[in-house]
Amino acid sequence: MGYLLALESIDFVDILNIAIHPNLQRQNLGKSLLDELLQRLDKNKVHAILLEVRVSNVSAIHFYQQYGFEWIDTREKYYSNLEDAKILHLLI
Repeated sequence: MGYLLALESIDFVDILNIAIHPNLQRQNLGKSLLDELLQRLDKNKVHAILLEVRVSNVSAIHFYQQYGFEWIDTREKYYSNLEDAKILHLLI
């Protein structure tokens, strides 16, 4: 169905990937995965989440903004096709 891959450090988590099978997208599965991560992080006293997202991935950017993620910087030519990435963060 899908997965969320994150790397936890001392005081923040870096979301590496959230993926949902194309046939199952738009069914709130990504939301469920992110909600579960937020619940677990609250128990672990983690206070921030970071992630990178392709500047062209407007739907993902909108998804994260609904959670309160904010743009903090850009990584130029971050992806293999030289597309830039927006760095987003959420303080929790």
